[in-house]
Amino acid sequence: MNTLKTIVWLFPIIFMLHDFEEIILVEAWKKKYKKELVTTKMKKVPFSDFRSAASFSIGVVIEFFIFSALPLFACIFNWYFLWFGLFFGFTFHLVIHCKMSLQFKHYVPGVATSIPFLPICIYLLWISAEMISFSTVQLILSCITGTILMLLIVAFLHKYMNSFAGFIKKMEH
Repeated sequence: MNTLKTIVWLFPIIFMLHDFEEIILVEAWKKKYKKELVTTKMKKVPFSDFRSAASFSIGVVIEFFIFSALPLFACIFNWYFLWFGLFFGFTFHLVIHCKMSLQFKHYVPGVATSIPFLPICIYLLWISAEMISFSTVQLILSCITGTILMLLIVAFLHKYMNSFAGFIKKMEH
């Protein structure tokens, strides 16, 4: 089996394990830290736009489709530029979870998987960059492109969180 292709397929697996932690724990976490979330001085309050586990899960499913189609595309066409960049963006996302937890001074959903996955993802990025043989410019452009795309995907999904919640509400009636 091709080692690079194995690494490429680890992205959706690592993503889902990380997001399972968020899906499962965020509602209980918001209840437990309700007072702290209201009084925090953080610029961006963790999970402030969270409506329900069900509506959050719709966003996760959309991301999962994207993060599963990407490795398929990369492996079929032997083009890893976008995969590498998004995996870099996801790895940066893990850093953000750690930062949020330190700022909040409490557990934040996602940090328990971020801590062990962060060094693993960094290692996977390192060895895959060597296997892909990007030039320095390609590597930087891939990381910038992927991070911007990751931010756009997350912003889009957060923007439609209320719509997802409305969809779930309609299904209940």
